[in-house]
Amino acid sequence: MNLPLKLAWRNIFRQKRRTLLTIMTMTGGFVLASLSIGWMNGSYGNMIEFFTSHRTGQIQLHRTGYLDDPSIYDTLDNYLEVGAELEKVEDVISWAPRIYAGALLASRAEGASPGMFSNSAGAALTGIDPLREEESTSFSRQITGGTMLTASAADSILFTTGQILLGKELALVLDVQPGDSLVLFSQATDGSSADRRYVVTGIVATGNIDLDRTTAYITLADAQKLFALENRVHEMAVFTGSLNNVQRATAAISEVLVDDSIAVEPWQVFAKELYTGMKADEASLQITLGIIIGMAALGVLNTILMMVLERRREFGVMKAMGTRPSGIIRMIVLEASIMGVLSVTAGCVVSTAGLLYLSEHGLVLDQPLDYGGFTFSEMLATISPDCYWIPAVCIMLTASVVSLIPAVKAAHTDPARSLRMV
Repeated sequence: MNLPLKLAWRNIFRQKRRTLLTIMTMTGGFVLASLSIGWMNGSYGNMIEFFTSHRTGQIQLHRTGYLDDPSIYDTLDNYLEVGAELEKVEDVISWAPRIYAGALLASRAEGASPGMFSNSAGAALTGIDPLREEESTSFSRQITGGTMLTASAADSILFTTGQILLGKELALVLDVQPGDSLVLFSQATDGSSADRRYVVTGIVATGNIDLDRTTAYITLADAQKLFALENRVHEMAVFTGSLNNVQRATAAISEVLVDDSIAVEPWQVFAKELYTGMKADEASLQITLGIIIGMAALGVLNTILMMVLERRREFGVMKAMGTRPSGIIRMIVLEASIMGVLSVTAGCVVSTAGLLYLSEHGLVLDQPLDYGGFTFSEMLATISPDCYWIPAVCIMLTASVVSLIPAVKAAHTDPARSLRMV
């Protein structure tokens, strides 16, 4: 151990109790910052992972401008050929085509006269490929009553009965159950009427009341026939399996397609509201981290100032013996840095224990959180490098910068005046 380091080590333990309290303050700041980062990353990571994996996909393909002004006429042509290109991308696990349209659904009570409808409601109709949707989102898990959509004559014949899934709240409004029938009224892209009789095959509960109050599902082939869309869709949801692969997969898909009419958009774009909310919460976390680090900085400043005041004669002797001001500054900053290293080391141990607990057991919310259409009652943390290097850098920089103020003061000590002090 060289002389400056040896002196710094001895100096910080002259007042063991005060040094210990300072290290504990800095350690507490590190732990609070680390747990906050881990909890936020884990909570949002789980939310986004669940949201994209069970509904939207991590990447979506639309006709350029569709998200800004959705229209039934803005479609992706020859979607099967586009899908074949998607399957060439390494990070793409699966993809699911979808059609969106508005419709009026009407049902009538048992025994009512023909043509007399007792209940009606507007619906956001979604056409899905049952097999691809099941492979991508495990859609059938959201069906609480009845069965999943299957191929039927409605997929190829216009004037026949089709199959439909209804959101839970929408089914209540229409007063229908699996096995009941209803009529759909809408308009096709060619201007003709898009009307068909449907049998309710199942009830869907996504956990989002607003979504389940307005959404109904039919097969993709049925929707293409009904709305005269042939081999066209409005959206292709792409699933990469992990949020970490999204940026690379987006770039790879853009290179493969090379079509300006197709917009390749990651979840940050098509789920902009969720992403904006997450960023806003990140800003609030940064403010919280600033407060935590500020409290630790005040503890370090107080300790170093007390050390400088108590050692004025020592600094006077050092300057009288020829020690340069830079040497005194270096020694005091080194003392603060040693306390920072000890705090970071202790903080890593305590934080790891806390993060392991929170990543396994999480925090149970008194009031479930409705976010992005899903209800979360438990928030889990995650362990990542951010949980360690961000607090560590903040603590070490804080300790070094804050110690400069008393270090400069000590470096300008007047040897003659200091030596006359009793």
